[in-house]
Amino acid sequence: MNRAATRILLAALLGAAALCAPRSGVAESVFGLNLLGEHMDVGDARTAALGGFVQLMDDSLGVLQQNPATMAWAKRVTFCVAGYVTSDDNKSADAQEKSVSTKISGFNFAFPIYKKRLSVSLGYRGRYDPDGSFSVEQVTSEGDVYFDRFERSGGLWSVPFVLAADLGRYLKLGGSYSLERGTIQDRWIIDFVGASTADAVSNQYREFSGGSWGGGVVLRPVNRVSLGLVYEGVVDYDVSVDETHTNASANSSYQETVSLPARWTASAVVRLGAGFTAYAGGAVRDFENFSGLSVPPERLVREEVASIGVEYREGNALLPIRASARWEQLPYTMPDGEPIKKVAFTLGTGLLFRSKTGKLDLALQFGKTGSVETNNYEDQFVRFFLSIAGSEEWKRKRGARY
Repeated sequence: MNRAATRILLAALLGAAALCAPRSGVAESVFGLNLLGEHMDVGDARTAALGGFVQLMDDSLGVLQQNPATMAWAKRVTFCVAGYVTSDDNKSADAQEKSVSTKISGFNFAFPIYKKRLSVSLGYRGRYDPDGSFSVEQVTSEGDVYFDRFERSGGLWSVPFVLAADLGRYLKLGGSYSLERGTIQDRWIIDFVGASTADAVSNQYREFSGGSWGGGVVLRPVNRVSLGLVYEGVVDYDVSVDETHTNASANSSYQETVSLPARWTASAVVRLGAGFTAYAGGAVRDFENFSGLSVPPERLVREEVASIGVEYREGNALLPIRASARWEQLPYTMPDGEPIKKVAFTLGTGLLFRSKTGKLDLALQFGKTGSVETNNYEDQFVRFFLSIAGSEEWKRKRGARY
């Protein structure tokens, strides 16, 4: 194992113990320091309120959904942008750390191109957020105090192009191709206290480039039920790596590859009547097939997501009420093999504009990743989601004749 791979492994192991030692930092979720970072959901605030990206909504303004077949509902030129504010409280049995940050999770343009039967979309989606840091206080054998710091920044994102077909009331199909891009920068700092000592700094900068294919289908077998299925293909990244060190003679550059496994997502919607609609969805991605970043294969497991949600809208009311519960298994374990679970509960609402050409959605989520009792540390988070969408009928104007 080369020096860079050894540093990455040590950083991951040190991250598991960082909250159990005297330290300071600006980490969001400490779990974002593992693998490619913390996974970012696709979807607007309505999606978040109903359980996340695994859900399906027959919403002509909901052009930030995971299933590419849902773009077939875009009968007008439609735009949507979404983001959130997150407050994370990382803690262990004897330490605690809080942080607040904001994220733009995605935006998308969608519009029909042929008799309102074919639609296309193009946008931006955040994929992984690796931002975080920690600092552990250490003492040398000579009694010098120093801080062993690890910092990670950057992010992975995609630009999806979607083509969707409306094949009638009971069937929608969609396909997508995504440009996959991003950077991750890892920085290790040995920061001594005192004027008679020197610091040491190492940087590793990774630039990711790849592409992926996907597809989806929406079925309505009966009037009150909709079913969705999504396949996201393998993402094969080509990665350029540059390493710099305090001792410039150790600098290096090289190429490597990272392979992100395929994912399947299934969704169901049932219109219960009396203003209630129920949602259920789940997704699996087998990270045992992940390769790259010198991650020990025995620490990789299958990523699983499941959620249920409910929405209540009385008559033609413009303000619905939404609620959901979500469970996840993260795609890696602690160094001793303990699985890491994530649970979240979300409440939300929204405002459909009276013209029905736009909407504003809000959601408030409370959740926890990991457990002090099981994993030695956990992240308790509160997230506020906000999204806005609008649409317009674009028609060619005919010139006046004289």
